[in-house]
Amino acid sequence: MYLKATAKSSALMRAVDFHVILPYHDGYPDAGRPYPTLYFLPGFSANAEEIVFALPMRQMAAQYGIAVVLMDGENAFYTDHPERAACMGLYAGRELVQITRRLFPCLSHRPEDTFIGGISMGGYGAAALGLHYGFSKIVMMSPAAQVDALLLDQDKTAPGAVPAALFDALLGGRKEYDASPRLNVFAAVEGALKAGIPLPPLWMCCGEQDALVGDACRRFDAFLTERKVPHTFVRGRGEHDLMYWDAHLEEAFRFLADGRTA
Repeated sequence: MYLKATAKSSALMRAVDFHVILPYHDGYPDAGRPYPTLYFLPGFSANAEEIVFALPMRQMAAQYGIAVVLMDGENAFYTDHPERAACMGLYAGRELVQITRRLFPCLSHRPEDTFIGGISMGGYGAAALGLHYGFSKIVMMSPAAQVDALLLDQDKTAPGAVPAALFDALLGGRKEYDASPRLNVFAAVEGALKAGIPLPPLWMCCGEQDALVGDACRRFDAFLTERKVPHTFVRGRGEHDLMYWDAHLEEAFRFLADGRTA
């Protein structure tokens, strides 16, 4: 079942749309309620509707019994800017969970059934928000794991290139980004390890020909491996495109469904 809904957001101070896919009446047996839920974040220049219709989300939801909620990322890197009523991270990481659980009682309220994932900018958002708000599993598809590399060090002519001016506007510049465990996923992992806070299971994929975020993903994998953080990194041929994400979406859902009990 696919629905598009609109609700007022306190974090964004306006009404916003979001999309909900329920694993119900799609030709598969009902998975049983309450449904575990994946909150999925689009990448830069994409919106939720594009993801809904470009990737087999409905099929995966029905096959694995996992509801999916998608929102528009608005090219904001899921950051918070209360000075302009644009707390996109707060909305994605907390308020949207609250709204959807209130509107759809079939969604599980259990922390262990609440996942976050995303593509590219959304993969970065999934890691940043997942570590900050305590989601139980994190899925990152070709994530912009090092936003400074994406916004400052990239070839401006590369496909998918993002304006460097956004780094200061959205992430506060180098000093704030480097020090912030909310913005910098490397700092978030380091801080959690030092504090003895358990990290959620992490799953990441990235194509070997991905010129946009491939180096950052490999660095993040090496960083996690060096610190003995359990995670899965799926590679293989592919670029920064829908064909690659389509080919690996089911692996992500298998990861989310693995070890789950009713």
